[in-house]
Amino acid sequence: MSCVAVSLLTSSLSLCVSASRDSLYRCDSPVWLRSPSVSPCIAATPRLVVLTSQAKKNYQIHLTATIDCIIFLLRLGLAFRDNDETDDSVNQENFLELLNFLAQYNEEIDHAFKNARGNLKLRAPSIQKDIVRAAASETTKAIVNDLGDELFAVLVDEARDISIKEQMSICLRYVNKEGQVREHFLGLVHISNTNALSLKLALESLLETYNLSLSRVCGQGYDGASNMQGEFNGLKTLILEENSYAFYVHCFAHQLQLAFVTIAKKQVEIALLFNLLTNLCNVVGVSCKRRDMLRDSQMTKTIEALQSREISSGRGLNQEIALKRAGDTRWGSHYGTILRLISLFPSMVNVLEYVEKDENNSEQRAEACHLLNVIQSFEFIFNLHLMKNILEVTNELSQALQRNDQHIVNAMALVKVSKQRLQTIRDDGWPLLLDEVSLFCDKHNITIQKMDDIFMSQGRSRCKAQKISNLHHFQIEIFYQVVDR
Repeated sequence: MSCVAVSLLTSSLSLCVSASRDSLYRCDSPVWLRSPSVSPCIAATPRLVVLTSQAKKNYQIHLTATIDCIIFLLRLGLAFRDNDETDDSVNQENFLELLNFLAQYNEEIDHAFKNARGNLKLRAPSIQKDIVRAAASETTKAIVNDLGDELFAVLVDEARDISIKEQMSICLRYVNKEGQVREHFLGLVHISNTNALSLKLALESLLETYNLSLSRVCGQGYDGASNMQGEFNGLKTLILEENSYAFYVHCFAHQLQLAFVTIAKKQVEIALLFNLLTNLCNVVGVSCKRRDMLRDSQMTKTIEALQSREISSGRGLNQEIALKRAGDTRWGSHYGTILRLISLFPSMVNVLEYVEKDENNSEQRAEACHLLNVIQSFEFIFNLHLMKNILEVTNELSQALQRNDQHIVNAMALVKVSKQRLQTIRDDGWPLLLDEVSLFCDKHNITIQKMDDIFMSQGRSRCKAQKISNLHHFQIEIFYQVVDR
């Protein structure tokens, strides 16, 4: 928040808090002043108190310290309160602990706190909420002032909070007077109905609060839900009916992730690959003992590799890693899972061999035996390295598309370059991939399939199965199909 915004916040809060609901300066305060000429009946009537200059100064110091602590917690997104904020509590949580910390190292603040009147409620939760609302108001005002009279795009998404209330979050994207692209959160709107018309009314209501209108919208950005981007009754269509220049753009990084998830589900071999990765995470990560075994095994192999100079040492290299679970909604997580499995492969084999031999649970021993047979097969290693090479291209594209300063022309160029790289993999990548897989299999004592041999399909009747070569299966049915998708 800028210095101007902070000064505006402080001045507005001084007025707001001083007129708080409990009448901070009323005569029922312990320090209220009573004139000797006033009769007892009149004296019993509540009156405003004339404060000394020192009392006003102490109040200002107390208020400023409170605002500083609140702004600090807001900037870091930390919680304010906890269940026990009593004076004898070991941990009064962030807000009160931070205030006490300031008082310990600032005599002026400490003096103001100790001389505060008993009914001064600047620490009360209600006052904290008032200050937070004022901070939100000043922040939003600064955003609207930075926007000025320029056009803007709206970014809208829906999300449930912890109380299971449907909310719509609204962000603005615009170019400010200095030519800088800005994205700022504008507000949350509670919605009881998620149809397109209700969403449009809620969006208009929030924009009108800040003297903004749909006529200034030059872009829309939503997810792929039907109530958002539907061609007939979606929010996109309703806004376009009022403003034909409010062009809709579906998030490119989101589209990329959706395309990948489709591949992972519709290509049987790839779907099986990621199911196996999930099972590996479950078996190896189910207990602290197995995690420790994986960590110790990897450390031993890293030391051996350093001694044999297979890898180099240096700052930031050879860090401790663990197997990462992939998720459809976590962009780039599939690529991270594959990279870590390739790096931890020999250690994973050691842990699974231990579970197969020494585990008491027969089901887990059977699961470990099955995983050992599968992950030490040529087909698994082939699919693993194929997806690594493809996701290396798409992950770089995803990272670039998620940059805040990215614009549509450059994004289209990045997509074009990535498609060219994928085409290069399709045209020239087969021999390179086969060499990479063969080297990995040699290193870890895995049998390499001869491409001229007949492919032996598992889980299918050999009488009904079509006789094809390994080359046809791996190159045509997997390699080309996955790259084409």
